[in-house]
Amino acid sequence: MNYTKGVVGFRIILCISLIIGLSSVSLAQSTDQTYDVDACVSMDMSGLVRSQEITILSFDAKGIMRSNSESKVFDNCTVHSMGVSVFEGEDQTVYCYMKYLDPEGDYVIFLYTVNPGEKAATTKLLAGTGKYKGITGGGKAVRIAGGKPVVEGTTQFCNNHKGTFTVPK
Repeated sequence: MNYTKGVVGFRIILCISLIIGLSSVSLAQSTDQTYDVDACVSMDMSGLVRSQEITILSFDAKGIMRSNSESKVFDNCTVHSMGVSVFEGEDQTVYCYMKYLDPEGDYVIFLYTVNPGEKAATTKLLAGTGKYKGITGGGKAVRIAGGKPVVEGTTQFCNNHKGTFTVPK
């Protein structure tokens, strides 16, 4: 009888230990990860209206990402962005979608917004494929370099993007 109680007790303790251990593994797999990348792009712009009161431009940008993190997350991703920029006097509003495509073919989609008076853009992860399926998170992006346009109607620049993300396992 004592032997049976001991075996049952051992099994209960073993099951509880496994549940706690597996819970820890799940939590570890879904913890936030950071990213710190520089995106350099060439952007084509098309104007809807240009005046002193309001300027509305659509844009389409393509470029490459380089990671500044040890993890090299998003390193060597190509980037494609499409959006609209509105200037009302000195105030600028930007609404844009960005796609980071990694060398293996998986991608993430960000929403990129700038509101009047903000120095940095806010980024929010909306979706992902493959290893990024279910991704959530976001961060900030700031301009770090810009040059003279190579061709009229274009602009070339680099932004630094920093933030966190979680991918469910």
